[in-house]
Amino acid sequence: MTGFIIFLLATRRYMAIVGLGVLAVFFAAALAAPLIYSWSAATLVNLSQALAPPSLTLPLGADEMGRDMIARLVWGARVSLIVAGTSVSVALVAGLLIGGLCGYYDNRITFVTMRAMDAVISFPRILVAIMLITILGPGMASLTLAIAISSVPVFARLFRGPVLSLKTRDFVLASRSLGAGDMRLLFRHVMPNISALIIVQGSISLAEAVLIASGLSFLGLGPQPPVPEWGAMIAQSRSHLMSSPHVVLVPGIALFLLVLALNLVGDGLRDFTDPKAGRAIARPA
Repeated sequence: MTGFIIFLLATRRYMAIVGLGVLAVFFAAALAAPLIYSWSAATLVNLSQALAPPSLTLPLGADEMGRDMIARLVWGARVSLIVAGTSVSVALVAGLLIGGLCGYYDNRITFVTMRAMDAVISFPRILVAIMLITILGPGMASLTLAIAISSVPVFARLFRGPVLSLKTRDFVLASRSLGAGDMRLLFRHVMPNISALIIVQGSISLAEAVLIASGLSFLGLGPQPPVPEWGAMIAQSRSHLMSSPHVVLVPGIALFLLVLALNLVGDGLRDFTDPKAGRAIARPA
């Protein structure tokens, strides 16, 4: 992390630094959510302050049920990051295994597997996720699983190509000649050489997962009320956009900032892991 920050400063990628700061705020808020606001503050109805505008006691106002918008925003960040982080982690591991094995081995099973991945990836990811949630039922667990399954083919296709190339490199062939087995070659020699690709794609996929989760929650397919999820908050409050715009703008701006920050950091990571960028820094001006 320190090396990444130094790289961003040295190359004057200030937008990526800002994105990293925004991400740090969201992650800190998500981790500290139980310490900052109780669950009841984000979920219990208090109609006496319904649609209250921003004030000293309620800095971001209250929603149509009188719930503190800051409390719901903080807990919503926790929900969004848990769903996105878990789904991307599951998809990353599964896609890495499928892509790695199908790239390393060339037989009928791997051929059929990759054609199945191609068939799934031909459909929009959100459509695949909707179909899976329709089968599993709405909820946080099914939302996470649906996003993970719909993302696996993307990772599998992405990782297969580099493995196909690396398995014929001299250092792999040399290890094989010394008696290294297939699994050792794949996981000790090939996979570490695509670690940069894994990190970059993982960070970019987090932004996509947050957007897909919010979109599905907006349609009512995510965590059910009163769980605070940004997409669901926007959907529940959109009828009050003209009279009380803060109830829609607060989760909307939070969603925009989180996705933008993830994309900015992803771009920075891509440049950080690019050997050409490293040589450009080392070269004297």
